Amino acid sequence: MAQSSTETKDEVISLLNQAYKGRISNLKLSITSTEYALKISKKLSDDALIGKCLSQLSLFYMIMGEHDRSMNLSNEAIAYFKQLNDEKGVADAKYNIAGIHYKTNNFHLGLVYLIDCLNTYRKFEDYHNEARVQKSLGTVFEYIGDQKNAIKAYESAITAGQTANDLNLVSNAYNPLSGIYLKQGNIEKAMSLIKESIQMKQASGDIRGLAFALYGRGKVNTSLKKYSEADDDYKRALAIHQEMGDHLGIAMTYRKIGLLYFKMRLFTKAKKALNDALKVSHDYNI
Repeated sequence: MAQSSTETKDEVISLLNQAYKGRISNLKLSITSTEYALKISKKLSDDALIGKCLSQLSLFYMIMGEHDRSMNLSNEAIAYFKQLNDEKGVADAKYNIAGIHYKTNNFHLGLVYLIDCLNTYRKFEDYHNEARVQKSLGTVFEYIGDQKNAIKAYESAITAGQTANDLNLVSNAYNPLSGIYLKQGNIEKAMSLIKESIQMKQASGDIRGLAFALYGRGKVNTSLKKYSEADDDYKRALAIHQEMGDHLGIAMTYRKIGLLYFKMRLFTKAKKALNDALKVSHDYNI
């Protein structure tokens, strides 16, 4: 009987690992797998596994913009992790809460949560999660107009991602760095970096990440007045975001499409795209 229980715990861990890896290509399947893992964990009355399942579900719903649901799941997970004195588990759940805050304009609260997570991950030398936090820190710094610290955070994310030997983490930071170079007028460097990111995403099969990389190239192409190429990039990015259910990505891309069409003097199409961006932003409090 004990052996069967061990096997079932292994099955839950395997399901969670597969779901986490699979989030880059099929987020909806990842949610289904994690919900099944949670069901098994509850049958086993295994608090550690229940906490992990809740935290992972929270991450997936945060990505999809289901913020209330994600927040509830993270708070529930934190209650389990605190009971178990699991510092890293608490940090994982707090990372999700940080994402909810900064995606809904609570930038400073997001910053507080991210720095808390960063200290924990550094303590455990968890470079994978350190890279994720640094990339998110860069995003928050950009939102509040602190470009210098944003660049520092993105470069730290790249270093941590390289230490973790994870190209997806590296390319995740390349995307926004390319955007900063574009704002600085260094179009050549911006294009070089975003092309490298696209190659990395295609090689690793990170479909969700590829959408953000295509979005980044769309911005560079717009700046180069290559409007047709930019339109193609944005449309490909939008199709992926819609398939993945990534509402932040959908809203961002609609907005850029609207601005592109405005530049092309296609005002009716521009207005429609911008209205679509507004609707998604309002519906999901982005």
